[in-house]
Amino acid sequence: MTPISIGLSAVGGLFVLLFLRQPVWFALGVVGIIGNVTLNNLTVAKLVSGTAFFDTASSYNLSVVPLFILMGEVASGSRMSAELFSAARVMLSGVRGGLAMASIAASGAFGAICGSSIATAASMTRIAMPEMDKAGYRGGFAAASVAAGGSLGILIPPSIILVIYGSVAEQSVSRLFAASILPGVVLMTLYMVIAYVRAKYMDEAPIGSRTSFIQKLRALREPWQFILLFAVTIGGIYAGIFSPNEAASVGAFGAIILGFFKRTLSWATLVNAFKNSVIVSCALFMIIVGATIFANFIVQTRMPDTLLHISQQADLPAWTIMAIIIVIYIVLGCFLEGIGMVLITVPVFLPVVVGFGFDPIWFGVIVVVLVELGLITPPVGMNLFIIRAQVPSLSMREIYRGILPFLFAPMILLAILFAFPTLVLWLPGILY
Repeated sequence: MTPISIGLSAVGGLFVLLFLRQPVWFALGVVGIIGNVTLNNLTVAKLVSGTAFFDTASSYNLSVVPLFILMGEVASGSRMSAELFSAARVMLSGVRGGLAMASIAASGAFGAICGSSIATAASMTRIAMPEMDKAGYRGGFAAASVAAGGSLGILIPPSIILVIYGSVAEQSVSRLFAASILPGVVLMTLYMVIAYVRAKYMDEAPIGSRTSFIQKLRALREPWQFILLFAVTIGGIYAGIFSPNEAASVGAFGAIILGFFKRTLSWATLVNAFKNSVIVSCALFMIIVGATIFANFIVQTRMPDTLLHISQQADLPAWTIMAIIIVIYIVLGCFLEGIGMVLITVPVFLPVVVGFGFDPIWFGVIVVVLVELGLITPPVGMNLFIIRAQVPSLSMREIYRGILPFLFAPMILLAILFAFPTLVLWLPGILY
């Protein structure tokens, strides 16, 4: 067998394992090891596997991941998400669907210190869903608002997936963070517009009670610790004061200090935050190890080079090739978990994308938007299942029906990013 045929067989085997619900790290690692044995020998496969563990564990760039996870866990335990939602609901009082829009706005803001869509969706479900239920919101609409808002956690920096993409694609994490800010704000706005239109014209939510201008000004003071934490961490990165790793350390420590200062963080909650951070980080690092082994094998098969050559020989426009790649991501997002999807596809598609003249920073933001879409796309949208697990009275059918209109927002954003790539590249060009 030729290296290409071995590579194609391995990719087929990988998807068989994934569809059989094998863990992503296991599927990637097994396929990569067997592939290396087939292409080379057992000794080479063992060396590659051992090196993957060492390189992942000792990677300075990846040390930012557990630190941002810890900052998000502490912030969630300190009820920062509740204060953000409280401020947003006061600001949007008197607007039909204001609670749904508040949950989206608060999710976007909380994502700016959390970096995880699943954590954002889980936290906001506990806070926003009971309030929307009391106010008379339809269950599917309320759940969909939280799920859509929760997906913003991986686009608005700090984003764990952007860190992982930067590591795989060998791109600056700081530039990726800067590139994702404006698209994140645009997507949050699109979600809020969809929520407002649904509430107003489909009668899925009532008009909330109004608050005075003075009350709205006072509400802006509530999440002061969030503003401080964001300014110190993300602002410190853009000002050149901190590297992303240093900012993550300062942010995690700052979240702990603020939690104790406001007396919203207990020692038991802090210990639980450390515990959860270790569990989540270990799971992520195992996926990265498996992906490293798999990527080493894929490079040896020369599949990326062959795919680029075939694409160039087909004489198709660059935008057509990019559109095909996006369709593949959309299909994969219906069935695969986001981080695994990034680690599986980026080593294959990135050489093709760069070969056709696209910027890898721009492509990174595109990939994250597509992962966001996968988080809320039936049948395997993780955010949908997170909400269902916490609100068992809602059926998956209600949640699926509720989320469908929100799927248009990432699609619209993708069209905007295609038409105006400067929306991604302008801020990194100014700051770096």
